[in-house]
Amino acid sequence: MKERFPKPVLLALELTRHCRFHCTHCRIKTAVEVPNDSLSESQWKKILKSIADYHKCTVVLTGGEPMERPDIYTLIGYAKGLGLRVMLATCGYLIDGKSILKLKQTGVSMLSFSIDGESAGTHDAIRNSDGSFDAVIKAAEFARKTKLPFQINSTISRINIDEVNAIASLASDLGAHCYNPFIIVPAGTGCRSDEQLLDPVEYETLLNRLLEMKLTMPIEIKVTCTPALARVSHRSGAEKRVCAFDNCLGKGFGFINFKGDVQVCGFLGLSAGNIVDEKYKFKKIWEKPDVLNEICDSSHYKGQCSVCDYRDICGPCRARAYTICRVRRK
Repeated sequence: MKERFPKPVLLALELTRHCRFHCTHCRIKTAVEVPNDSLSESQWKKILKSIADYHKCTVVLTGGEPMERPDIYTLIGYAKGLGLRVMLATCGYLIDGKSILKLKQTGVSMLSFSIDGESAGTHDAIRNSDGSFDAVIKAAEFARKTKLPFQINSTISRINIDEVNAIASLASDLGAHCYNPFIIVPAGTGCRSDEQLLDPVEYETLLNRLLEMKLTMPIEIKVTCTPALARVSHRSGAEKRVCAFDNCLGKGFGFINFKGDVQVCGFLGLSAGNIVDEKYKFKKIWEKPDVLNEICDSSHYKGQCSVCDYRDICGPCRARAYTICRVRRK
């Protein structure tokens, strides 16, 4: 019997919302609205156990800045012991020679660092933090010396759209396993800035550039939050050579926020259920016949997406669609 919704391949866990940066694109609504913190160590351990009992997938420990948690190494080691593959998404400012060794020894398989500009000028402005570029470059260098694999992520907006190729080249020079650009999703602080969001022409131009990069650059290019790339690759005849769906809705991705809400996307604030309230029964939430399936089932799409010829090829971004619909209703 075919599963209506596939088991997770990649689950991002928002361990905390604490972070020292105030990024212009942060999906958290304001940089200062930070709660006392997220769930306790014991609660996150129960969540990890519930996930592992259901499926031995990859978990991405993220935030905020997950390195701000004093129990981060304990949680990494616990997840690793359960048979889960552990990745850590970090801004890099708490990474040094000592911490990088401990991350590797505890069980991190891969790191992801965020670089949003080819130089400090752009990156520090986006992060609203002087020295943030130098910090992440040093963190990547520590990872390379320690032989801990890492990838470079970027959030692409109008601010840095002209630097995409240069950032990819920088990622390659740093020794990154791959370069992973995200096209900005209108959520959190990024939702309120028209200066950042791409118009249709800019978006389409960028999609074609990303496809060219995937086909020609020496570093592997993975594109996230951009399912429309499938449409572009299909029209170009490159779909057999390009995996346009790297990590998105319905493709084995899930998100658990700092309160324990299980979501299909960190940018889409729709919860399928709270894992703490459900007594840490991840399977029960993930296999619900509603919410997750309805969002990812193209037969439920409305508006322009419902009549698009590429609906089943693209599987368009639900977070963008939901945000635009909310704005139009206001």
